[in-house]
Amino acid sequence: MRPLFAGTTIVEFGGGAAGPIATRYFADHGATVIRVESRRRPDFLRILRLTPTTPGGLDGSAHFAVLNVNKLSVALDLSRPEGVAVARRLALRADAVAENFAPGAMAKWNLDYGSLVRERPDLVMISTCLNGQTGPDRHYPGFGGQGSALAGFNHLTGWPDREPVGPFGTITDSLSPRFAALLLAAALLRRRRTGEGQHIDLSQVEAGIVCLTESILTCTANGEILTRMGNRSRHAAPHGVFRAADEDGRECWVAIAVHDDEDWRRLVAALGRPAWAARPALATLAGRQQHVGEIEARLEEWTREQRAAEVAARLQAAGVDAAPVEDFGDLHDDPQLAHRRHFRTVEHAVLGSHAAETHAIRFSALEPRIDAPAPRLGEQTEHVLLGLLGMEREEFDRLRAAGVFE
Repeated sequence: MRPLFAGTTIVEFGGGAAGPIATRYFADHGATVIRVESRRRPDFLRILRLTPTTPGGLDGSAHFAVLNVNKLSVALDLSRPEGVAVARRLALRADAVAENFAPGAMAKWNLDYGSLVRERPDLVMISTCLNGQTGPDRHYPGFGGQGSALAGFNHLTGWPDREPVGPFGTITDSLSPRFAALLLAAALLRRRRTGEGQHIDLSQVEAGIVCLTESILTCTANGEILTRMGNRSRHAAPHGVFRAADEDGRECWVAIAVHDDEDWRRLVAALGRPAWAARPALATLAGRQQHVGEIEARLEEWTREQRAAEVAARLQAAGVDAAPVEDFGDLHDDPQLAHRRHFRTVEHAVLGSHAAETHAIRFSALEPRIDAPAPRLGEQTEHVLLGLLGMEREEFDRLRAAGVFE
């Protein structure tokens, strides 16, 4: 069956995770995604942890490689007018343009929506940055670390008697691409139906706020500002992560959640009905919340003597939500992920054989495909400019000799 986005071309400006993750959905389903970058200004993931001895230099970044499989790379020096002119031709020829620079960067090159739409009235373009394209803070450049703080995640993450710690990683860089992919697909579908293009302005901070609906609604409804609770929940007790027996010299943990009183009765039965758990005072959520510290300590005494997988299996069989806390090595060996082929192996010219993730979506008849590793910087410049853009060989050779493809 023909891939979902076969015949669709997207030109991508920017880097990191927020932009490239969004376009991966399209690349994995047959779209031609062309990244524009240069050695003067490479994607910062190419230089993350780069050292003088890194094999392959800019092409040896594993982080870049796992995010950008199935894409093409064109090297264009946008500090030069000739490079900007070629980038503009690519953008005007494509079905869509995606960029995640700070506001003003694309306008500096006359590659912003306002400049391009004059020549391409049906242009579809998405811009995603920290605070969006408008407002008093639009020019503040930042990444997911700032985004998680500004969106409210840090306020909610951590222990109540300690400082905010924030979620691990750059969470708004991970959330916003999911919105961006959906929005870009919707805009392309709308153009197919109406012939009209549009510019989508996605704020990564606002995308994060949307994911904190409970906190927003609670504050709106009654003025209560929710704050840090560690692993506990206002609606469940016990609810947390408990130490299990060490395995191979490493700490192991199991997550357990008791959502209601029936869950509690199931947990007590799975524990063998110890006297401490059978007390009437613990039969209700309100009672368990009053004694949550004691419950957590007692429960960890039980989990501490068993392997995490064994605890999880026993509680799941009893009808209680429980799961081992997996590290990244565990994920690569997880039979569920293996069944869905979440990780696929690719052969990279510099990194060799490595695993790359697919997305989590499975269409009934449209399997996401990983057909090619992430590109080396500028690897497909000639193929794209001569074959897809239709540039004449004489012009290509002249620009190459002038150093525009660097």
